[in-house]
Amino acid sequence: MNVDLFRVQAGSNEVAVLGYEARRPRSVTLVAGHGYSSSKQNLDMLCSFLAGHGFTIYSLDFPGHKLGASGGRLNAATDLTDAMHAVVAEARARGAGTLYVMGHSMGATTALCTAGDDPTIAGAISIATGYGRPQALDALSRGGVVDLRSSYVDGLALPELAAQWQPLLDAALPKLAGRPTLFIAAERDGMVARSSVDALFARAPEPKSFATVASDHTFAGEGSRSVVLAWLNERHPR
Repeated sequence: MNVDLFRVQAGSNEVAVLGYEARRPRSVTLVAGHGYSSSKQNLDMLCSFLAGHGFTIYSLDFPGHKLGASGGRLNAATDLTDAMHAVVAEARARGAGTLYVMGHSMGATTALCTAGDDPTIAGAISIATGYGRPQALDALSRGGVVDLRSSYVDGLALPELAAQWQPLLDAALPKLAGRPTLFIAAERDGMVARSSVDALFARAPEPKSFATVASDHTFAGEGSRSVVLAWLNERHPR
């Protein structure tokens, strides 16, 4: 596997991307996005694992995330989808044919919305995100139960962001009809309730798959390695 760091322009933001080039590529590419306040480092174990099995991966840092290398500012939920669309376009320019989008938490919602926008995307993988999150996040924020890490992001706080992405998600889900989508819940997720993941899965059109992994919220990407690989292998056997 070879790893390459490069940048693409997405509106007013420059987006940093880590490309994982498989030694024996399978002509299948995935564009991956991390969760709120995190960076592409959080998905490295998942991305490197999949690249080791022949899949080309492009993992991006979303704008405004201080742990990442993109810089810029997260002014709106559409900054997230703009960033992922820009990386999808770059992947196409580099020769990607069959292409999936994948994400963890905020990145999973972004992946679903991006796939809804672009019918040429083959499908989506959603890890540890759910439906109806704005209300749940407001409750967490008011109760002080969970640190939502707003200081890690230059721009929108997570409850503000979730309120913006809800209508985007509502518009995107019906457009996924006919394309496979994998939804993954984490058993020990303290950020996203299982009922929220179930609600998202219920609203998604067919074909769709559901899996649960033994993980907390933060490491759900790493914990999903074997599930994601099996799902991809089922669709793209060697």
